[in-house]
Amino acid sequence: MPRSPKREKLLEATKELLWEVGFEAMSPRDIQERSAARPGSLYHHFASKLALAGEAMNEIAESDIARINAFFNQDGPPLEIVQRYLQLKRDSVRGCRFGRLVNEASIVHDELRDPVNAFFDAIQANLIRKLTQARDEGALPARVNPENLAISLLALMQGGAVLARAYQNEEMYLRAIDGAVSLLHESTS
Repeated sequence: MPRSPKREKLLEATKELLWEVGFEAMSPRDIQERSAARPGSLYHHFASKLALAGEAMNEIAESDIARINAFFNQDGPPLEIVQRYLQLKRDSVRGCRFGRLVNEASIVHDELRDPVNAFFDAIQANLIRKLTQARDEGALPARVNPENLAISLLALMQGGAVLARAYQNEEMYLRAIDGAVSLLHESTS
């Protein structure tokens, strides 16, 4: 069923504001002004600011997860695909849109936590799949636990984004990624 243009504008404004200021700093008035909506429009289309933000985050997660899955479904040696994923160009000084939301008290709400978890789960699942494939093909030693290595790589990516944002210096993220790539290569020996 097609959505109304007003509803779409509210969702797009919310997506932008979630990225710029986060959920807690985003007010219904900010959403209204950004979307050029009339007073009351938000509550005409959504039960609450939380419901609107939850739907916006779900849409973002679905889109990002589709891109992640497509990236990991490329042909090629699994460890090369993992390394290329780690080294993708990202706006690290802005931080991870999902990782940033985790630091807000509002993450206790399922509407916000579920899409964040789905995003991280997709990355983890794809990393685990490729690392397991690499181990099965002999590119990783049998002693390597793909689940633990995947979580470590994801933690380095997220930690690097936090540091880049804190220092407003992309070099912090790049150094974390260099560490993740080193960990990946050390796991092969």
